[in-house]
Amino acid sequence: MTYVSGDTTATIVDTNGTLQVTNGTSTDTLTLAGVPEGEQFVTADDGTSNHGTLIEEAPCYCRGTLILTERGEVPVEELVIGDLVMTKSGWLRPIKWIGHRGYDGRFIRGKREMLPIIVSAGALGDGIPMRDLWVSPEHALWVEGTLVAAKLLVNGMTVTQVDAVERLEYFHIELDSHDVIFAEGAPAETYIECNNRLMFHNAAEFAALYSERQPGGIHQSCAPRLSEGTATAIAIRERILTRAALFGHQVTDDPGLHLVADGVALEPVAIEDGIYRFALERPPGEAWLASRSAVPAETDATSTDRRRLGVCLRRITLRDADLSLDLVPEHHLLRHGFYDSEGEHRWTGGKAQLPANIVDLFAGPLDIEIAVWPSQVRYPQTTAQSA
Repeated sequence: MTYVSGDTTATIVDTNGTLQVTNGTSTDTLTLAGVPEGEQFVTADDGTSNHGTLIEEAPCYCRGTLILTERGEVPVEELVIGDLVMTKSGWLRPIKWIGHRGYDGRFIRGKREMLPIIVSAGALGDGIPMRDLWVSPEHALWVEGTLVAAKLLVNGMTVTQVDAVERLEYFHIELDSHDVIFAEGAPAETYIECNNRLMFHNAAEFAALYSERQPGGIHQSCAPRLSEGTATAIAIRERILTRAALFGHQVTDDPGLHLVADGVALEPVAIEDGIYRFALERPPGEAWLASRSAVPAETDATSTDRRRLGVCLRRITLRDADLSLDLVPEHHLLRHGFYDSEGEHRWTGGKAQLPANIVDLFAGPLDIEIAVWPSQVRYPQTTAQSA
C-alpha cells in the first residue's frame, strides 16, 4: 500500500490477529498470529521509489528501567506526569504523559517485532549504558548525533534480543516535544506521536487530560533517524562490533556442524573439503543437522539479511552396505529447519531434520555425509567477559 503521511494507520482489529492497514482511501489486511486486539503499529514511508508502507512497533522502555530525573534515577514505572526528567541538552523537562502496555509472554513468543532488545552495559561506549538497558525494538538510542532503532544495533553479543519472556510491560515517556533523555545512563528518545497512541492500554487517559489536542498526526523528530544500510548506520554498527571484541566477544567461521541422533550429539569422524562424515552403528529414529547459527545483519555491519542461518547445504549422502542415496538442495522432503532451496544450495536455520522416511530406508551401520558450501557467515562465540 502507498504510504500517505499523517493518514496511514495499522491496527489489529480482532482476536484473530487481523492487521488492518488504511491510508484514508484504501484498506489492506493481513494476519499476525498472537498479537492482541487493539494493538497499533508505527507506519512510515519504506524509503523505496514506490513509497510503500513500513509497519513497525512503537518505541518503549521495559519495566525497571532507570530514568534520570531531578531527584536521581527512578524506575520508569514509578514516574508520574509532571516529574522533571533530564534531557541531553541539560534541561529538566516535565513529563506530559506516560503510556503503558503489557503482554502475556505466551502471545508474543517468537515475535521479533515485539520482544525487547537488551543493550549490555558499556556496549555503546564507556559507561553507555551504565547497566543493561531493555527497550522495544523500535526504541531509538542517540548515537553520534543521530537516532538509531535498537533493532539495528543488535549484534548477537553486546546487543541482543530475547527469545521469550513470561510477562512483558512497556512504558513510554512523553514530553511536550520529542527529545532525548537518559535511561540506564544511555541517551534515548522519548515518545513521538506517530498515529499509534491507541496501542497503549491507558490511551483514554491522554484524551481526557488533553481533550483540546487534535488527534493523530506525526510530530517533528528531535534528530535524524537512521535507516538500515546507510553509510552512517554501517559505520556505527562496525564500531559497536569492534567494541564487542574488546570485551572478549569473538566470531568464528566454523559452523560447529554435528549430528543429533535420537537426542545424542555426534561429532563428525572426518571433515574434508566441506564434507562432514558421520558413522552410526544403526539408523536413528530421529536425526537433526545441528550447528551454530547467526543473523548476517548482526555480525556483518554491511549485511541486511535478517534470516538466522546455520550452514549452506550442498548435498546430503546416506549410505549403508546395500544402498546409497543423495539428497540435493531441491529435494522436496527437506522441510523442517530448512529454508527454501536457492538452486545449488539451501540454508538450514541451525537445526534441520533429516527426513525420517528417507532414514527408514536404511538398515545396519549407516554413514552420513553432509556437504556444505563455504560462506561468509560469522557465528558469535561464547563471551570471555560481559560488556
